[in-house]
Amino acid sequence: MSRIDEISKKSKEEILNALNVAHSIKDFVFEDSVDPVAHIQSSGTALEELKQKMEANKYIVEESTEDKLEEKINEIAKSYGYAKLIHGSSLGLDLSKLEANEKICFDKEIENLRQEVFHSEFSVIHARLGVSSHGVALVLSSKEQPRMLSLAPTLCIILLKKENIVKSLSQALNLVKKENEILPNNILFIAGPSRTADIELITVFGVHGSQKVHIILY
Repeated sequence: MSRIDEISKKSKEEILNALNVAHSIKDFVFEDSVDPVAHIQSSGTALEELKQKMEANKYIVEESTEDKLEEKINEIAKSYGYAKLIHGSSLGLDLSKLEANEKICFDKEIENLRQEVFHSEFSVIHARLGVSSHGVALVLSSKEQPRMLSLAPTLCIILLKKENIVKSLSQALNLVKKENEILPNNILFIAGPSRTADIELITVFGVHGSQKVHIILY
């Protein structure tokens, strides 16, 4: 072994040992992130603020009851003439009540479902939280609810329980950290339909995600 190889090996061992020591600090205490908007008072309830700011973000805000979710989803899909649904394996709805002609479960690797994913018309996903200060939905990606469900279809329908609304991004992230010892691969803050603008300031929808986004509060 050359002198350079010896130094490289030693350096690598020192770095790994340092990481192991740092990881095993026993007196470490988790502290919540500082919340810069916690003191800001809104004019209405968190639900009212969320609805107002989501509408400003170009969400189409719907309301329903839990037992009528399938009916509301059918109503939205029919309004666009969409009948090709893709969903995660943990959707938790009665699929027999959804009137889509095609119902594809995203339960395989993207390489094995690429055609179905990119030619689906709409998806239905669950948001873990709604953030009223910014009018966004926090969605956790997982094997049961892959990230592509919110990106590939033309229409994305997001389901959010009204009880799961928090004031700020900081509160949302602190809650996710407490609930998940290992954080999800992707934590998405969805601010309505994908949109961008060219040099002439012409807004184009759907370049980086869904063109249309409905959120159903229930």
